[in-house]
Amino acid sequence: MSKKGLFLLLFVVLIHVVGFAQTPRKKVSNTNYAPVRGFLNRFTLNVSTGYGRTFYRHDIEGVGLIQYGEDSVFIFDNTFVVGDSISNAYTNWFNNPIAVQGLPVGSDNLQVGTDSIPVVYRMRGNQIPIDASVHFSFDRYRFGIGGSFELQTVGRFRSSSLPDTLAGFRPDFSSSFMSRYYLLVGGEVLRTLRHAIVVDAKVGRYVFSKKKFNPDVIKRGIFFNIGVAFERSLSEYFKVFIRPSFEFKNYTVTIPETSYSINHSMPAFYVNVGVAMKLPRLKRCPIKNCAAQIDHQHNGNVVRSRMHKIWKWQDPDYGQNFPKLIMYKGFNKSKSKY
Repeated sequence: MSKKGLFLLLFVVLIHVVGFAQTPRKKVSNTNYAPVRGFLNRFTLNVSTGYGRTFYRHDIEGVGLIQYGEDSVFIFDNTFVVGDSISNAYTNWFNNPIAVQGLPVGSDNLQVGTDSIPVVYRMRGNQIPIDASVHFSFDRYRFGIGGSFELQTVGRFRSSSLPDTLAGFRPDFSSSFMSRYYLLVGGEVLRTLRHAIVVDAKVGRYVFSKKKFNPDVIKRGIFFNIGVAFERSLSEYFKVFIRPSFEFKNYTVTIPETSYSINHSMPAFYVNVGVAMKLPRLKRCPIKNCAAQIDHQHNGNVVRSRMHKIWKWQDPDYGQNFPKLIMYKGFNKSKSKY
């Protein structure tokens, strides 16, 4: 079994073990409802946005590097240059390697060999994701699919191994788009009447913009995202959540006409904020002036209250709309004798 498969298995076991600590759900009396609505009620639509921070890193080893100005670094096959030019060098090796033949070399162009000591470049980029997913709930477990579309911005790479020697470089673009498609598995580890803590994982593929990343030389792996969602129910069918998560992914760029490749790691941290919605099990009461605040019957059919919108909480106890009179709130507390 691969390391990622083993990690996913341990993740599912963790949900199963920790999940026994959850607060039991409040029991609701049995009601009759349409089987189709009851089945669809198990599906939840999640929509969110937020902020992401990606920590780019790659190690250059076994080739030569030459600094050209403050923002360009070329790689070439030989460790050191013999003569006043490089026959074949490459730039844009982060996303789209481009060959430059006969690159002139002057005394002000710094050369570094990486045969014995690899050179490490790092950069922090920003993401703004728009994410949507649908999951099916079974007991406290969740299974689903989803996708996201995000704007990513990149900055200047700096050498962490030789910061005083190599100035670094900038990619040939400042922003790009990336899409992701994934499977979702998770489970509730703690639940109260209005709140829940959910641990979940997303595993899938990601796709770079072909305008900025050359697909002919890039080999992408899968990404693995693990997060914890803190949910608050505004009603039985509508909730808001915040989900911090950490993500692992990487890709490899092969330099054209060579056997040399560079592995780029892209771990990222995300914070998503969103809403979750699902179809109510019961139809809304058809009588417009009905003031019942609980599930009730009309002509033998069980319906839900008209007093509660889909985003408003409906408690089995009558009077949920007015739990406390104004005379007992705020500064009025001191005026009341009771």
